[in-house]
Amino acid sequence: MSVQRSACSLNCPDSCGFVVEYSEEKGLQVRGDKEHPVTKGFICSKGQALAERVLSAERLRFPLLKENGRFRRISWDEAYALLAQKLTETIQEVGAWGIFHHYDYGHNGVLRGLDRRFFQALGGVTEPRGSMCWGAGYRAQEIDFGGVYASDWSDLVNSKLILLWGRDPAVTHLHMVPHLLEAKKAGATIIVVNPIRVKSADMAQEFLQVNPGSDGVLAMGLAHVIFREGWLDWEFVRESVQGLEEYALKVKEYTPEKVEQITGVPIAKLEELARRISRLRPVSVLPGYGLQRYSGGGNTIRAIDALMAITGNIGKPGSGVHYAHQYHSGKLNSVLLEESRYTARTFPHPYLAEELEQAAPPIRMAVVTRSNPLIQQPNSHLWREVWRKIPFKVTLDTVLTETARNSDLVLPITTAFEEDDLIKTSWSPVFQLTQKCVEPQGEAKPEPIIFTELARLLGMEKDFPYTPEEWLKYVLEPVKQYGITFEKLRQAPMRAPYFPMVAWSDREFKTSSGKIELASELALVEYGDRVASPVLVFADSAASVASASSTASTAEENEFPWHLLTPHPHHSMHSQFHETEGFNLFIHPQLAEKYYLSTGDRALVETEHGQLLAWVAVSEDIHPQTVVLPEGNTVDGYGVNQLLVGKGSDLGESTSYYEARCQLRKWLVD
Repeated sequence: MSVQRSACSLNCPDSCGFVVEYSEEKGLQVRGDKEHPVTKGFICSKGQALAERVLSAERLRFPLLKENGRFRRISWDEAYALLAQKLTETIQEVGAWGIFHHYDYGHNGVLRGLDRRFFQALGGVTEPRGSMCWGAGYRAQEIDFGGVYASDWSDLVNSKLILLWGRDPAVTHLHMVPHLLEAKKAGATIIVVNPIRVKSADMAQEFLQVNPGSDGVLAMGLAHVIFREGWLDWEFVRESVQGLEEYALKVKEYTPEKVEQITGVPIAKLEELARRISRLRPVSVLPGYGLQRYSGGGNTIRAIDALMAITGNIGKPGSGVHYAHQYHSGKLNSVLLEESRYTARTFPHPYLAEELEQAAPPIRMAVVTRSNPLIQQPNSHLWREVWRKIPFKVTLDTVLTETARNSDLVLPITTAFEEDDLIKTSWSPVFQLTQKCVEPQGEAKPEPIIFTELARLLGMEKDFPYTPEEWLKYVLEPVKQYGITFEKLRQAPMRAPYFPMVAWSDREFKTSSGKIELASELALVEYGDRVASPVLVFADSAASVASASSTASTAEENEFPWHLLTPHPHHSMHSQFHETEGFNLFIHPQLAEKYYLSTGDRALVETEHGQLLAWVAVSEDIHPQTVVLPEGNTVDGYGVNQLLVGKGSDLGESTSYYEARCQLRKWLVD
């Protein structure tokens, strides 16, 4: 039996440390690493599912080529020859932009970025830009603070008030929970702000229900009360805040009466929360990604940043807005080529299908890594049509995903337990390795090997000079000064010493003014012609989402009166690990009564872009005007995104998944 440390490769805030045992008799067994400095010995069901996939009957083990609608097994030599031929033909006929590379973060390993290096070495291809996940909030904090930084999780014990604003750590960030409970034991008050009474509300002292899409308005309303009462931290504002006057004029528009109408939060609760944020310091906000999945989502995060800034809840123990971090940025060698070496054509994630459909030169070949676009991207029906028209499609994956099933060539890749890679994330301070614990199943290969061998076949060996181990040592070279080396990481994960306990404690903000910018010329440039002010502005669509919470005045709102939310499922990561088909929706008893629905019934969920059937569950936890339809599951190859079209965010070119409105109908057909 072999036993060694490894790590979770999922795109998750926790990045668990694993202890892996493998034997022929018992197979692969994974448990939490008790000596891991952050996750400390327990792992979630997603980590277990990652391990179960290794020896699963669903694993892809051999290259597959589709002929006459059916896959047949081929050799790697055949696969490489075909790939090289198609890449060469495409470049000769329409240029490298005729190749489309779709990638995301299905695997968090640093060496998985060699896929991008390969296409950069071709001169630059067509690829997505922006984000499917978190780009609006990320860009918002870059504008406000000049960078995205968060405190160590353990600093929460110093907080007096913690707002889980649109975030549910009990489901999406399990290893944050012990820190929250410790803070609570030390006297902190935890408040959940969410349209839905999420699981984390069970450990909180209070739950504040807000109408979907109105969180930015709530933050501005809280600021209105704070200005009215003079509760600002004037010393902090004078020293560290720029643009207060412009911001104050904007805040003045968000009267308690207006905010109550839009958000559904009573004036008394609004004023009480404003008092606590101002007086019960230090305050920490843990914002969730759902907050910025609206077209005004970037400004929602900016409004929360501003609220914390005017109350002095930045840069002090127990305070801050903890969205993500970029402490590792610039600390490691990159596996990507210098930008001067290539010229890529990029299209924004929210409108990717529409742009690909009209692309000139046209897309003649597509390669998919670390993602499943036919399920994950909005506008599923258009994606199918666009995908069908691409002459040659290739997917690299561990199982036959929906995208792989609709590809011409499928290449089997290794899991995190069959290869070495470096895991460093935008949430954790820890460096750790995934390590080869079991031999690759069948003929599966690590992606770095695949792209290295393909590059050499195409005469690009100078750009792929290393083995995976040599690449890892190259990446880690700059942090040797901190004592972090490949050899040491083989033995145990290591915490980056440059990761501070408290974000922005030096108050050296990386904006042009050196201060937190409530009014930002950079924001004005990004908004372009849409606004005439560098201060927080909520996009028209976001405002309509919020106002529709209190009234359904237009014909479209009458036809599709309910908010549709498609959050992460509990036991999977997007479409990964789903083994059963079928959709489940959750509604409030008021909505159930309106449509004569009960738990166990089936209902048709319809938007202006599509419809699907789902099993009904009735719960008091759901907002009365909201239909909750968790993402991930599929029926006949379609997921919940068949109900949505792409809509961009105000900042970061992020995808606004939460702006769809829907209608319900009871399904009476057997």
